[in-house]
Amino acid sequence: MDRIRERLRALLADVQTWLQRLTPRERRLVTVAGSATCGFVLFLILIAFSASAAGYRRRTEQKLNKLRDVQTLAASYREAQQSRQAMERQLSTNKVSLMTYLEEKGAGAGLSIPAMNQKPEVLIADGKIIENSVELTLTDITINRLVDFLSAVERGPGVVKVKYLRVEPRVSNQTLTAWATIATYRMKQ
Repeated sequence: MDRIRERLRALLADVQTWLQRLTPRERRLVTVAGSATCGFVLFLILIAFSASAAGYRRRTEQKLNKLRDVQTLAASYREAQQSRQAMERQLSTNKVSLMTYLEEKGAGAGLSIPAMNQKPEVLIADGKIIENSVELTLTDITINRLVDFLSAVERGPGVVKVKYLRVEPRVSNQTLTAWATIATYRMKQ
Protein backbone atom coordinates (compact mmCIF):
# COMPACT_ATOMS: atom_id res chain seq x y z
CA MET A 1 0.00 0.00 0.00
CA ASP A 2 2.86 2.35 0.84
CA ARG A 3 4.51 1.61 -2.51
CA ILE A 4 1.39 2.66 -4.37
CA ARG A 5 1.22 5.93 -2.44
CA GLU A 6 4.87 6.63 -3.18
CA ARG A 7 4.37 6.00 -6.90
CA LEU A 8 1.30 8.25 -7.00
CA ARG A 9 3.24 11.04 -5.23
CA ALA A 10 6.12 10.65 -7.68
CA LEU A 11 3.73 10.73 -10.64
CA LEU A 12 1.98 13.83 -9.28
CA ALA A 13 5.34 15.56 -8.78
CA ASP A 14 6.34 14.78 -12.38
CA VAL A 15 3.04 16.19 -13.70
CA GLN A 16 3.46 19.39 -11.62
CA THR A 17 7.00 19.83 -12.90
CA TRP A 18 5.85 19.35 -16.49
CA LEU A 19 2.97 21.87 -16.05
CA GLN A 20 5.32 24.50 -14.56
CA ARG A 21 7.55 24.31 -17.63
CA LEU A 22 4.59 25.22 -19.89
CA THR A 23 3.78 28.73 -20.98
CA PRO A 24 0.53 30.31 -19.74
CA ARG A 25 -1.10 29.75 -23.14
CA GLU A 26 -0.10 26.06 -23.17
CA ARG A 27 -1.39 25.67 -19.59
CA ARG A 28 -4.78 27.06 -20.67
CA LEU A 29 -4.88 24.65 -23.63
CA VAL A 30 -3.95 21.68 -21.42
CA THR A 31 -6.57 22.72 -18.83
CA VAL A 32 -9.30 23.05 -21.51
CA ALA A 33 -8.30 19.71 -23.09
CA GLY A 34 -8.20 18.02 -19.68
CA SER A 35 -11.62 19.45 -18.76
CA ALA A 36 -13.07 18.31 -22.11
CA THR A 37 -11.59 14.84 -21.62
CA CYS A 38 -12.98 14.62 -18.06
CA GLY A 39 -16.39 15.83 -19.29
CA PHE A 40 -16.37 13.24 -22.10
CA VAL A 41 -15.39 10.42 -19.69
CA LEU A 42 -18.11 11.56 -17.25
CA PHE A 43 -20.62 11.59 -20.15
CA LEU A 44 -19.63 8.01 -21.12
CA ILE A 45 -19.99 6.85 -17.53
CA LEU A 46 -23.47 8.42 -17.24
CA ILE A 47 -24.57 6.86 -20.56
CA ALA A 48 -23.29 3.44 -19.41
CA PHE A 49 -25.19 3.75 -16.11
CA SER A 50 -28.33 4.90 -17.94
CA ALA A 51 -28.18 1.97 -20.38
CA SER A 52 -27.56 -0.45 -17.52
CA ALA A 53 -30.49 0.96 -15.53
CA ALA A 54 -32.76 0.77 -18.61
CA GLY A 55 -31.72 -2.86 -19.08
CA TYR A 56 -32.56 -3.65 -15.44
CA ARG A 57 -35.94 -1.92 -15.77
CA ARG A 58 -36.72 -3.82 -19.01
CA ARG A 59 -35.78 -7.19 -17.50
CA THR A 60 -37.75 -6.40 -14.34
CA GLU A 61 -40.82 -5.52 -16.43
CA GLN A 62 -40.47 -8.75 -18.43
CA LYS A 63 -40.26 -10.77 -15.23
CA LEU A 64 -43.31 -8.96 -13.79
CA ASN A 65 -45.26 -9.74 -16.99
CA LYS A 66 -44.27 -13.40 -16.73
CA LEU A 67 -45.30 -13.41 -13.07
CA ARG A 68 -48.72 -11.96 -14.02
CA ASP A 69 -49.09 -14.66 -16.68
CA VAL A 70 -48.22 -17.36 -14.13
CA GLN A 71 -50.72 -15.95 -11.65
CA THR A 72 -53.44 -15.89 -14.32
CA LEU A 73 -52.65 -19.47 -15.33
CA ALA A 74 -52.60 -20.58 -11.70
CA ALA A 75 -56.02 -19.01 -11.10
CA SER A 76 -57.52 -20.64 -14.20
CA TYR A 77 -55.93 -23.96 -13.24
CA ARG A 78 -57.45 -23.69 -9.75
CA GLU A 79 -60.86 -22.96 -11.26
CA ALA A 80 -60.54 -25.91 -13.64
CA GLN A 81 -59.47 -28.18 -10.76
CA GLN A 82 -62.43 -27.07 -8.63
CA SER A 83 -64.80 -27.61 -11.55
CA ARG A 84 -63.35 -31.07 -12.19
CA GLN A 85 -63.60 -32.00 -8.51
CA ALA A 86 -67.20 -30.77 -8.34
CA MET A 87 -68.05 -32.84 -11.42
CA GLU A 88 -66.32 -35.89 -9.92
CA ARG A 89 -68.33 -35.41 -6.70
CA GLN A 90 -71.52 -35.26 -8.74
CA LEU A 91 -70.54 -38.36 -10.68
CA SER A 92 -69.58 -40.32 -7.58
CA THR A 93 -72.78 -39.45 -5.67
CA ASN A 94 -75.10 -40.08 -8.62
CA LYS A 95 -77.42 -42.93 -7.64
CA VAL A 96 -80.34 -41.92 -9.89
CA SER A 97 -82.69 -44.68 -11.06
CA LEU A 98 -83.30 -43.15 -14.47
CA MET A 99 -86.62 -44.86 -15.31
CA THR A 100 -88.20 -43.87 -11.99
CA TYR A 101 -86.70 -40.38 -12.19
CA LEU A 102 -88.15 -39.80 -15.68
CA GLU A 103 -91.58 -41.04 -14.61
CA GLU A 104 -91.53 -38.62 -11.65
CA LYS A 105 -90.46 -35.67 -13.80
CA GLY A 106 -93.06 -36.59 -16.45
CA ALA A 107 -95.80 -36.68 -13.83
CA GLY A 108 -94.58 -33.35 -12.48
CA ALA A 109 -94.83 -31.82 -15.98
CA GLY A 110 -98.28 -33.39 -16.53
CA LEU A 111 -97.06 -35.94 -19.07
CA SER A 112 -97.50 -39.62 -19.48
CA ILE A 113 -94.57 -41.37 -21.10
CA PRO A 114 -96.01 -44.17 -23.23
CA ALA A 115 -92.72 -45.78 -24.27
CA MET A 116 -89.42 -46.03 -22.38
CA ASN A 117 -86.62 -48.35 -23.35
CA GLN A 118 -83.62 -48.91 -21.03
CA LYS A 119 -80.35 -49.19 -22.98
CA PRO A 120 -77.39 -51.23 -21.69
CA GLU A 121 -74.73 -49.45 -19.64
CA VAL A 122 -71.75 -48.10 -21.60
CA LEU A 123 -68.26 -47.36 -20.29
CA ILE A 124 -66.83 -44.01 -21.42
CA ALA A 125 -63.78 -41.90 -20.61
CA ASP A 126 -61.40 -44.86 -20.76
CA GLY A 127 -63.75 -46.96 -18.66
CA LYS A 128 -63.84 -44.54 -15.72
CA ILE A 129 -67.44 -43.38 -16.20
CA ILE A 130 -70.59 -45.46 -16.68
CA GLU A 131 -73.32 -44.07 -18.92
CA ASN A 132 -76.85 -45.31 -18.26
CA SER A 133 -79.44 -44.15 -20.82
CA VAL A 134 -83.12 -44.46 -21.63
CA GLU A 135 -84.86 -43.87 -24.95
CA LEU A 136 -88.34 -42.45 -24.64
CA THR A 137 -91.16 -41.39 -26.92
CA LEU A 138 -93.58 -38.60 -26.12
CA THR A 139 -96.66 -38.28 -28.33
CA ASP A 140 -99.15 -35.45 -28.67
CA ILE A 141 -97.21 -33.05 -26.42
CA THR A 142 -97.12 -29.27 -26.60
CA ILE A 143 -93.83 -27.47 -27.04
CA ASN A 144 -94.18 -25.79 -23.62
CA ARG A 145 -94.66 -29.08 -21.77
CA LEU A 146 -91.72 -30.63 -23.66
CA VAL A 147 -89.43 -27.73 -22.71
CA ASP A 148 -90.60 -27.82 -19.08
CA PHE A 149 -90.07 -31.58 -18.88
CA LEU A 150 -86.58 -31.55 -20.44
CA SER A 151 -85.50 -28.59 -18.29
CA ALA A 152 -86.70 -30.33 -15.14
CA VAL A 153 -84.89 -33.53 -16.14
CA GLU A 154 -81.55 -31.76 -16.61
CA ARG A 155 -81.86 -29.81 -13.34
CA GLY A 156 -82.13 -33.02 -11.37
CA PRO A 157 -79.64 -34.58 -9.00
CA GLY A 158 -76.34 -35.86 -10.31
CA VAL A 159 -75.45 -35.59 -13.97
CA VAL A 160 -78.52 -36.14 -16.14
CA LYS A 161 -78.39 -34.92 -19.75
CA VAL A 162 -80.62 -35.01 -22.80
CA LYS A 163 -78.30 -36.73 -25.21
CA TYR A 164 -80.53 -36.89 -28.30
CA LEU A 165 -83.78 -35.17 -29.25
CA ARG A 166 -85.86 -35.53 -32.39
CA VAL A 167 -89.08 -33.56 -32.74
CA GLU A 168 -91.79 -34.05 -35.33
CA PRO A 169 -94.56 -31.45 -35.44
CA ARG A 170 -98.22 -32.29 -35.95
CA VAL A 171 -99.66 -29.20 -37.53
CA SER A 172 -103.26 -30.41 -37.44
CA ASN A 173 -103.56 -30.27 -33.64
CA GLN A 174 -100.44 -28.14 -32.91
CA THR A 175 -98.65 -30.82 -30.92
CA LEU A 176 -95.39 -32.69 -31.25
CA THR A 177 -94.08 -36.18 -31.19
CA ALA A 178 -90.66 -36.26 -29.57
CA TRP A 179 -88.07 -38.99 -29.32
CA ALA A 180 -85.31 -38.43 -26.78
CA THR A 181 -82.37 -40.27 -25.31
CA ILE A 182 -81.66 -39.20 -21.75
CA ALA A 183 -78.50 -40.34 -20.00
CA THR A 184 -77.12 -40.30 -16.51
CA TYR A 185 -73.47 -40.73 -15.64
CA ARG A 186 -71.62 -42.08 -12.60
CA MET A 187 -68.06 -42.96 -11.68
CA LYS A 188 -67.11 -46.60 -11.93
CA GLN A 189 -66.42 -48.00 -8.47
